[in-house]
Amino acid sequence: MKVLASILVASLVALTLIGAAVAQRGTGDTVAFLDAALRGAFQAEEAKGPADFGMPVPTPEPSLPEGADAFNPPLLRVSKSPPAVAEFSRTADRDEIVSMTGIKLDHSAEFEIFSQAPSAAKGNVTAVNSLRADKTAATVLLPAALPEWSMYLMWPNRNGYRGQPIAINRTEAWWLGPNKGTAGTVISVYGRNLARSNGTSLSYLYIKPPGASGSYVKPSAVNPFKVDFAIPDMPAGNYEVWVHNTHGGRFGWSGPLRLDVLARSPWADQKNNLLDVKRFGAVGDGTADDTAALQRALEAAKNAAPATIHFPAGTYRITSFLTAPANVGWVGDGMNTTEIRLDRSIDHSMIEIAGENVQFEGLALNANRNTGKQVLMQVSSAENLRIASAKLNAWGVAALQANGASGLSISDSELVENGSFYGSSRQVFLSGNKFRMTGYGESVAALWGGRDFSMVGNELSNADESRDDGHGIGRFFVGQAQFGSISNLYWGNNTSLNAAPHDCDKVDCNKGEQICFEMVGSKIKSDFVKATADTVSFKTLSDLGDVTPGGQDLVIVGGRGAGQHRHIVSSADSTVTLDAPWNVIPDRTSRFALAATASKVAIYNNKFDGRSSYSQHDSDSTSVLLYGNVYDAVVDSNRISRMRHGMMTIALDSTRGLAPYFLQYSNNTVSDSNSGLYVGTTFAESGKPGIWGGLGNIYRNNRFENLAHIGVEYETWTHDGSDYNGTVFERNSFKNVPYGFIEAYQLMWTYDGRFKAAPGSHSMKVNTILHKNDFDRGSATDDGSVGFVTLHPSNSWLNIGSTWTDFASGNDGPVAPKALPN
Repeated sequence: MKVLASILVASLVALTLIGAAVAQRGTGDTVAFLDAALRGAFQAEEAKGPADFGMPVPTPEPSLPEGADAFNPPLLRVSKSPPAVAEFSRTADRDEIVSMTGIKLDHSAEFEIFSQAPSAAKGNVTAVNSLRADKTAATVLLPAALPEWSMYLMWPNRNGYRGQPIAINRTEAWWLGPNKGTAGTVISVYGRNLARSNGTSLSYLYIKPPGASGSYVKPSAVNPFKVDFAIPDMPAGNYEVWVHNTHGGRFGWSGPLRLDVLARSPWADQKNNLLDVKRFGAVGDGTADDTAALQRALEAAKNAAPATIHFPAGTYRITSFLTAPANVGWVGDGMNTTEIRLDRSIDHSMIEIAGENVQFEGLALNANRNTGKQVLMQVSSAENLRIASAKLNAWGVAALQANGASGLSISDSELVENGSFYGSSRQVFLSGNKFRMTGYGESVAALWGGRDFSMVGNELSNADESRDDGHGIGRFFVGQAQFGSISNLYWGNNTSLNAAPHDCDKVDCNKGEQICFEMVGSKIKSDFVKATADTVSFKTLSDLGDVTPGGQDLVIVGGRGAGQHRHIVSSADSTVTLDAPWNVIPDRTSRFALAATASKVAIYNNKFDGRSSYSQHDSDSTSVLLYGNVYDAVVDSNRISRMRHGMMTIALDSTRGLAPYFLQYSNNTVSDSNSGLYVGTTFAESGKPGIWGGLGNIYRNNRFENLAHIGVEYETWTHDGSDYNGTVFERNSFKNVPYGFIEAYQLMWTYDGRFKAAPGSHSMKVNTILHKNDFDRGSATDDGSVGFVTLHPSNSWLNIGSTWTDFASGNDGPVAPKALPN
């Protein structure tokens, strides 16, 4: 009976394929699709569970969340031979495009897509052709007939050889922060596709001990990239946190994240032992020198720790630096009523953190411009530092130097500063703060080699715009590669105002990118020997360099498996071991870069504001700049105004790699700016063919209004390599813009509409897809306006339903190819 049942199931699947599957060509036409269905007949049965696809599931497996979609995919026979998907864009609705890299995904390949309506007992497999494909990459349009906002499984199938499926819209939990706490502590899960239909109302959290059953916990806040919850009352120990966005049934779980539930807070009992500084002789009248009294109080608190020093309302004048001992809190009566003020030049930090579990609350620390070039607070490698409802006045210098810290929280505070350095710190949370920038400060926060970094609900502005030294240069954040790779980064609900360089005669105006990744630490590795699922061997690792706090990634930048990156966890005998297996194992055709990268980034629902001088090209003001080795970043639902460039993606010198892969910019609004979107290869004069500059980047559902110059700047440069493949511009809207979509040479410095081709060799744009974009000149000037132009005919395009309206020229878009893809 079991054999007969399997045959019946396989037969039904085959009939579904034959009767319902269609192949969608590049034009959107459909034709009957039989061959792949017949090849799949009697090869399929219903999957027993997620393990059949290598997908995670809690053990023991709980009942699904209430309202979870039904999802019962067939277990199609998979070949050990190609085709195979190496990397892909993870989020797409029906009638949207998935971009991917892999092997044998060219026009001989078809893609079988399983979907299931939430209320249906069974699903369907639909087969489609790619829109564009070559030996490296392919783009696939999900049919409009699929269920709306579901999880979709997609198998590549080439001449009867079927590869492993990929899952679109599956829940991805990247990291947890804080990753430890007591009952009642609010924890955030960060990732991608965390909420139903990528909305803000529904997500499920399941918490369990390893190997044992657990329970669902109701979230307190939900968005597609962050879900908050309070730790329930449960025994101390380590737990697994699983997330389900309700799509995909048993197949829709994220992988587990570790949460340590503590019996006691790191700051436990501090407030049970309260020491009043006035008991030690402090006066707090702003005139008396309270240095010695405060030092006596700190020494007493150190000996009695855990303890808290209380500073009653007043101004406590000091003439030397103070050292904060471990397990001691500093508490005042409010940041506007209790102040500790440095009243003598000391050329030293005002506060030094000497140990763990220190906190400051309800007071102001005023460096009073007396630390020379030193920061207000020297944190070093402190653990569990908490600053809440405090004011740090560090005018002219940084508020904190926190390299190597762990568990750093700053909330509901005001920081007047040139910006702070967080270096290789981990588990850093900045929330609800007001950052007032001074001294042309580089950025609110700089991170080199760190990870687990979150900024939520902060405000960035200039400290005093009537003074030259009362301005910053407009940066919330700069991530750089000096200390290795950075990962697990989130920005949500932050606001900036007048955030850009204000006077180019006084400050370097090649600045002003509000979220700025400058990931330029990499080198090409050309001595490949062999690879396994999670290792790669080279002739030598002498060029691996010194060990850095963030470590390095191995990125496949060309050849077999291009687009993949893995973190190096160890190296020995010329072999590196990686943190996860390759989806496509590299071979001698593969090109590698040893790189410090940025990855797992979400920038969501922020309001970024530049300056009114945006159209004068006086700065590099940009809401988000992803520059160099940036992967798996999502920029979504941000409101952007008064920028020179609304958003930017930049690949660099292909002699070293330096390439952004699989980025997603979606649902953003850019208004009253110079140009809307910059995508290109720049700042290099030479390159190596065969090394990709951009792979699989998606620009979807963004709205651009009232632009002074160009809607999309698609820039080329004068060198080989750093080519883009599988770039998708989808359902973007442009209104009131004189130049719509321009692909030309050095557009960043073109102001007058006189576009030109690159002389000699140039970076290529391959298989670019334009899908249902709308470019409307609107009220912009008509004189010389251009809707679409490409000045490099060798580049390849496909336009599906994009329109250009009322431009003086270029209203026809890209020239249609002579033949559609097979």
